[in-house]
Parts: sequence; structure tokens; C-alpha cells
Amino acid sequence: MIRLFAGIELPEHIKDQLYALRGGVPNAKWVERENLHITLRFIGNIDEGVADDLHDGFMQIKAPAFDMQMAQVGLFANGSQLRHLWAGVCNYQALDFLHDKIESVVSRNRLPPDKHKFHAHCTLAKLYGATFADVHKFMEYNNLFRSEEFHVDHFTLFSSHPRTDGDGSYYRVEAQYPLFGYWD
Repeated sequence: MIRLFAGIELPEHIKDQLYALRGGVPNAKWVERENLHITLRFIGNIDEGVADDLHDGFMQIKAPAFDMQMAQVGLFANGSQLRHLWAGVCNYQALDFLHDKIESVVSRNRLPPDKHKFHAHCTLAKLYGATFADVHKFMEYNNLFRSEEFHVDHFTLFSSHPRTDGDGSYYRVEAQYPLFGYWD
């Protein structure tokens, strides 16, 4: 079994800009700099054979390269339970198109559909007992955040592995899939 997800690797200078947003929210577990990414599709634990089939399907995806920018910050919550802080993205059209292509490959391999509506973002922190007041201050302070624009010319298949110290996971690049051409 291997735990997989498809995503967008972020350039180092964009990771620096996102990493600089850390702080100001007690009881937040901030994502390590090297783990900052945009998830296109969480796949989960699957057999190696299914992983090979997904890889073959991802190799067939035809989608254009595009430019994008991280913009604003937000919050995922479940009722009153605050879950995650995130940075949003501009250029939803290109990401939605790519997500739909990936979702099509995943469904052709008889994996369950994603339970959540796709919302392109980069998770900044997981929240454990943070108050709404602290989160509100963070969001108000960083609401005008905009990264530099950057070019996306591939998407990545990542595997997720538990750290030996038990503190979270690390991600390994399993494969990269080129995006060709440009949007009109």
C-alpha cells in the first residue's frame, strides 16, 4: 500500500512568502516549509498496482501550462470547530480544468469520488483549540496577501510517509507530469 496525492509543487520563493505568514495563532500546527503545496486530489492508501495504473493515466493527461498566484488567506471549519488556515489561489479556471482531468483518471480506476468540492488552496496550519478571535486577527492582518505570480508547467504525484519522530508526515515526489501549451 502507498498513500498518494496529486498536487502542484510550489517554487522556493513562493514557499518563502507563504512561510513568512506563520505565527500569531496559538495552538496552530504550522505546515513545514518543505511540505507547502497545492493538493489537486487526495487519493489515499492504494495498492501498488492501482498506483501504476494511475501513473499511466496521468501520463495521458493533456492540459496547458499556466501562470498563477497565491492570494488571500482563509479558514476551513466544521461548524464551530476550526480546522485549517489556508492561502488561496488566483486562476481557478486552469486549476479546475486540471483537477477535472485528474479526477477523471481517478474515477476510471474505480477509486471513490472526492467527498469534498474542489477548492484550490495551500494549507498553512492545522488548528488545535485555536480561538476564533486569534484566527480572525490572523486573517484580518493577512487578508491582502498576494504572492508573486509563478509558472506551473507540471503537476506532481506525491507519496506521504509518517515521520520517524511521529510528528506529522513528509512527502516524496513519485512522478511529475508535464503541462504543455498555454491558455488562449
